Amino acid sequence: MTSSPLDSFIHALVYVAAPLLLCALVVGAIAGILVRTFGKRFVRFLRGLVRAWSSSRAMQVLIVEDNPDSRETLKRYLTGRDYDVASAGNLRTGIEFLSKGRFDAIISDIALPDGTGYTLLNEARRRGIRALGIAMSGYPYPSNVDQPGVTGFDYHLTKPVDCDELCSLLEKSRASEGDASTSL
Repeated sequence: MTSSPLDSFIHALVYVAAPLLLCALVVGAIAGILVRTFGKRFVRFLRGLVRAWSSSRAMQVLIVEDNPDSRETLKRYLTGRDYDVASAGNLRTGIEFLSKGRFDAIISDIALPDGTGYTLLNEARRRGIRALGIAMSGYPYPSNVDQPGVTGFDYHLTKPVDCDELCSLLEKSRASEGDASTSL
C-alpha cells in the first residue's frame, strides 16, 4: 500500500508540528507565569540572556565617584547604552569591586573621600587588571598628564564630563581590543 502526499502531510502535522506547537504554548505559559510572579526582575533576566547569546559581550565598567548625582547620571547613561556598570562612592568600595568582577574600564574621580583614583588604579594594576583607566576631576590637569606612565590613567576628563566623549573613549578601547584579538 502506497502513501499519498496527503498522508505524508498529515503525518508531518501530527508528529512534528503539533508537538512543536505544544512546546511553544507550554514555554509561553511558563514565561507568562514567571513575568507575573517575578515582574521586572524576570524581564531583566531575559534581557541578560539575550545579551549573553549575542555575539558581543557587554563591556564591564566600574565607576568610582563620590558625588551621588554624578555617579548615578554616569551609571544611567552607560547602562542605557548596554554597558554593564558597577558603581562605588569611595575608594574602599571601589577596591572591593575589583575583587568581585572583571572590568574592561575603570572610570574614577581623582579626589575621593578616603583616598584617590590613583590609588584605585594602582591597586587594579597590582592585581593584574589591565582595564582602560579614565580619570575625572573638577580641577584642570597638568599639560604632561597624557604622557604614558605619568598617572597610570589612559585618559583624563575634566568635570562636568561629556558623556558622549566618554562613550567614544570606551568604544575606541573596545575597537582596539577587537583589533588586538583578531591579530593574535
